[in-house]
Amino acid sequence: MGWFPTEFGLKDHTVFWYDGYYYLASIYLDSQDRFAYARSVDLCNWDDLFPILTEHTLGEWDEMNIWSPYVYEESGFFYMYYTGVTYTMTQSIMLAISENPADPHSWQPQGMIFQPNHSGMIWVKDQWADCRDPMIIKYENQYYLYYTGSDTGGGIIGVATALSPTGPWTDLGSIIPPLPGALAESSTIAQVEGTYYLFYNQTGVGELFRMGTSPTGPWQDPLPFHPGWAHEIWVTPQGDWFTSYLTTPTVTISPLTWDDFYQPAHPWIGTDVFHILLAFLIH
Repeated sequence: MGWFPTEFGLKDHTVFWYDGYYYLASIYLDSQDRFAYARSVDLCNWDDLFPILTEHTLGEWDEMNIWSPYVYEESGFFYMYYTGVTYTMTQSIMLAISENPADPHSWQPQGMIFQPNHSGMIWVKDQWADCRDPMIIKYENQYYLYYTGSDTGGGIIGVATALSPTGPWTDLGSIIPPLPGALAESSTIAQVEGTYYLFYNQTGVGELFRMGTSPTGPWQDPLPFHPGWAHEIWVTPQGDWFTSYLTTPTVTISPLTWDDFYQPAHPWIGTDVFHILLAFLIH
């Protein structure tokens, strides 16, 4: 399963469900000023639709590129959070909204909604400034916007909160210890039976996950999660868990199993989990 176009490459992406179809939006590697957009009924065969968010204005926060989309649905509205990039590589979190994502032209840009401002954040307008890879969840009556960036101590996964999916957002800062000399990228969150799972890619290390007791941790030490990177974790309308991820500039999709051999359960890519148990006999 997955989307494997031959004419162009894919990168960070999002998968969501609407009116009988799975939709996939992705960084369009051949031209990062738009998102590739497709839909499928079976996660195997994809209809390539018209690219979305193709129009950009000089001087806006997404004047050059757009990266890393994530779609959140609530009450019939589809909110697409994404990274806007200027010609000086300043990065901000942007938003577009649709009530009919079957129509690629229905996505209406709302502009910039978030730029980090917590103590210790390295973010300066008109120069390279990390603030990308948005993802959002709702917990109780509050929305949590996750992003990746850089603090004085290293790469971070930050979180901001709001009472509405459109903001305004309060930046709480990093939820993991900063990573000296490295970046945390493509973060995503899943919640299973009271445990939260934070997935991200650490440069020079690979894909990792941490387990915690709330949307902001505290988190256990990271564990490897293979294969692939830029994982998205999601649930089908039937309640089945899946992950979509990159190993090349295409998107692979696989069932995700929660392995309850461990407590809390560990995520496993695939449907069959195998364990090798070594028995030591003492005579």
